[in-house]
Amino acid sequence: MTRSLSLLLALPLVGGCFWGSSDSNTFFTLSAGNVEVYEGLLYPAERAEAWAEIFEARPTVCPGGGDCGDASRERSDVVDLFLPYETSRGRGLLTQKGDLQLTFHLDVGDAYKTLGDDGLGGWGYMLDEEQIYGAAGSTCAVAEDGSSDDRTGIGRCLHSEVGDNIAAYEKLDEDLRLVLLVNLLSDDDVRSTECQDALERPDWDLPKTLKVNYNAIRPNEADPDVYAIEETAPLAQCDIEVFSRMQLGIERFNADWYGQEAEDPSRFTLDRTNDAEETILGTVELTDLVLPGEDGDSRAAGRFNIRFTSDRFSARDGKLTVEGEFDVSIRTDPVQIDEPERQTDLLNPDDAATAR
Repeated sequence: MTRSLSLLLALPLVGGCFWGSSDSNTFFTLSAGNVEVYEGLLYPAERAEAWAEIFEARPTVCPGGGDCGDASRERSDVVDLFLPYETSRGRGLLTQKGDLQLTFHLDVGDAYKTLGDDGLGGWGYMLDEEQIYGAAGSTCAVAEDGSSDDRTGIGRCLHSEVGDNIAAYEKLDEDLRLVLLVNLLSDDDVRSTECQDALERPDWDLPKTLKVNYNAIRPNEADPDVYAIEETAPLAQCDIEVFSRMQLGIERFNADWYGQEAEDPSRFTLDRTNDAEETILGTVELTDLVLPGEDGDSRAAGRFNIRFTSDRFSARDGKLTVEGEFDVSIRTDPVQIDEPERQTDLLNPDDAATAR
């Protein structure tokens, strides 16, 4: 059974153990509270002192200067750092459970090289003087008297730091890895009573938009398009659409549940996705899917827009966002992947002990 939509051109296979590409944009939310974690990851150890000075003693300030109430003050230590995620080191494969796993690798140094070759054109937003991080002050260092008056914005300082030392950043070899796991719905785990009557993988009409919900919790009963914030029972396996995670070094980011970042979650639906130019936050959209054994070259292509939260940072500072396109050939290499943690008790403790 073939499902093909020629929105993206097929790319030649890449040698080695990778079979595809992704052209994406990634934004790391950096602040004084988390910047140390990225030493050796987003900046080389030899530049750690410069980064510490840039982020040091950044207070909350009134936008545009002058006086304002506490409620109007904004943090001056936060900036979203853009890294282009253009990689041909991607692969698609079917797992032992029949799901589609897409994995994309990018050396951080390659991303900086792309920025450097463009003269840091992708960082033009950091020089926006209307933003706090783009303020044009007299210095990036902390004043001797500790004041922050006329201090250069954090984004503008990072722009200068990286631009002046781009060779050091191009040497970073840390792997920035994006993993998307798409549930293709086949025979479900027999332990899941809710899935015993589920149909096998449906004949999807493409483009097909799938919700990202790594936490795998049930939708809000009052509105099925909104996932509940409080602790609720996990989704049944047959209801899970996409798991996703991003990893940089030992720092792992899990995808926020679909709709979490909407200003009005009650109106956050998929109705406007496929007829719009951009994919809405929290979704993976398949535009081409031909599985091994079907008529044609096996491949998967599509686009995504996902917000991630760090396992260890606060929600405000431990964020990254990635959006873009992908195109990979699909292999059948057997791979066992870790499933997300689940809270469902399949057996009571006494029965479980007996079963073991």
